[in-house]
Amino acid sequence: MTAAYVNEWCAVGTVPDTISFGPVPAPPAPKKAEVLIGVKAASINVDDVPLLQDTAAGGWCFHTRKPSATEPLVGGMDYAGVVLACGPGCKRLKVGDRVCGIVKVAEYQAGTWAEQTLAPESDVCLIEDDGLSFVDAAAVAMGAFVGSDMLKKAAKALAKGGGGGRRCLVLGASGALGTVMVQLLHQRGCHVTAVCSGANAEAVRRLGADATVDYQKGPFEDGLAEADKFGVVFDFVGGAAAQRAAAPLLERGGLFVTAVGDRQYVGDRRLSCCEWVSSACCILRHVACGCGGKVRYVMSGAYPPLTAEVWRAAVLGAGARAAVVEEVPFAEAPLQAALKRVASHHPGGGRVVMNMERRESDER
Repeated sequence: MTAAYVNEWCAVGTVPDTISFGPVPAPPAPKKAEVLIGVKAASINVDDVPLLQDTAAGGWCFHTRKPSATEPLVGGMDYAGVVLACGPGCKRLKVGDRVCGIVKVAEYQAGTWAEQTLAPESDVCLIEDDGLSFVDAAAVAMGAFVGSDMLKKAAKALAKGGGGGRRCLVLGASGALGTVMVQLLHQRGCHVTAVCSGANAEAVRRLGADATVDYQKGPFEDGLAEADKFGVVFDFVGGAAAQRAAAPLLERGGLFVTAVGDRQYVGDRRLSCCEWVSSACCILRHVACGCGGKVRYVMSGAYPPLTAEVWRAAVLGAGARAAVVEEVPFAEAPLQAALKRVASHHPGGGRVVMNMERRESDER
């Protein structure tokens, strides 16, 4: 089968230029309760790059299988596609079902930037909405997964004062994860203020944001200094600076929930031992003691798979979709160009998705 893969860890910063595109061995026939999936679409997530250069989470505690010439490592974590075959122990899915999911790459499961991938039936979600395309399903999967975990951690804070109309601030609201969070909060009846670029403000408003702040015009906290305090801040930017800027905007006892942590772009390089210990201690200290004593701090720590319950709640229940999707064909040059944009952390907002049914020849 055709796949995007590496035969050895890429040097830091070289993934877009050194990733290979071509034939690799197809997955074996499914055993027990496994499912073989024909991949129709797969996203390019910002964390996919560190996983191919072994710097995920700073390179200390999150690793994929070491690649080799005989066992190449296929990139990608999420997918949407069609069931091609089921193992004898499968009870829920059947051949032809439209499905999606997120693979557990740290458990050495097959990647998803390939024509086929293999996963346990229990980790696969059925796409019950016939109107949802494979590209859109792949685009929203990671946002539904991360956003649902953050909402779970913020449940008590959101319920405070009756829940409806709860004031929430979303940092990085026009990104691949933030766009889904805006929709999830809007569906809950929260008042959502979104921090994003001015170019993406209208798209974020269409998703349900009640107000937007353009960070390109100055520090976002300056634009909110006179606004009412927020009950919860959802952070998709990361770094100590974002945390410090948001803390004064939270009401006493409010909650700061981050999907990133105290280091922005933590997977861009391998952290030194001292840096990793310092970061871990900083997160533990915040979790134990709060954020400056007046607000609480929580970090999302969800681990795949994407469950059917989470998928239904986010997509069928909340109607979540990715706001901006850049669709690229499954071909070497478009993949490399897309990887460079994602690795720069400025892909233009929204989610980059490979449509496996579009090939380079289709674009000529």
